[in-house]
Amino acid sequence: MNRIVVGTALVAAALLPLSGCYYKGKVEKPLHAKAIIAGPGITGEAHLYEEFEGRVRIKLKLEGTQDSKLKPGRHGIHIHEVGNCEPFAAAKGHYDGNVDAAINPDANVTSGLGNHPYHLGDLQNLSVNDDRKGSLYTITSRVTLSEGLNTLFDKDGSAFIIHELEDKYLPDPATKDAPGGHRIACGVIVKE
Repeated sequence: MNRIVVGTALVAAALLPLSGCYYKGKVEKPLHAKAIIAGPGITGEAHLYEEFEGRVRIKLKLEGTQDSKLKPGRHGIHIHEVGNCEPFAAAKGHYDGNVDAAINPDANVTSGLGNHPYHLGDLQNLSVNDDRKGSLYTITSRVTLSEGLNTLFDKDGSAFIIHELEDKYLPDPATKDAPGGHRIACGVIVKE
């Protein structure tokens, strides 16, 4: 019995230092951003908040018309590497931080499926109901609104992309549709 208690205490003590790696307290000046999301028959917006160091809260709502591709079910949603939606392909690949090309020459450079090994811009699938309305509330430690390697506000900005299909979360997708397929809506992320 004592071994279990001591073992549990040791595990808890070992995990305690890890908690400090992610949470460092409130930022001095909270940062806010938003994106107006649009696509054929699709409207919505996302609000981003960095109130704690290393944490960005995202609240997103979408609505589609009956003839839109925002059909009931799951849809992949990602932050993409360039803040440009004209056309949707201008947003380029999934956001993966502002990595030096000498460290990772493929990150944010190529358009292939392997261009985002760290998956920093990947979010949970968006669930859309029968009325073609969807919302997502999540907190991520993979991106920041503040300056640094993971800022969404580098020289070319960032954008949300909504995909026609769900993201299968495969590390090495066999097809181009596995990460969500065609792009059906986009929104450039801007500071508020």
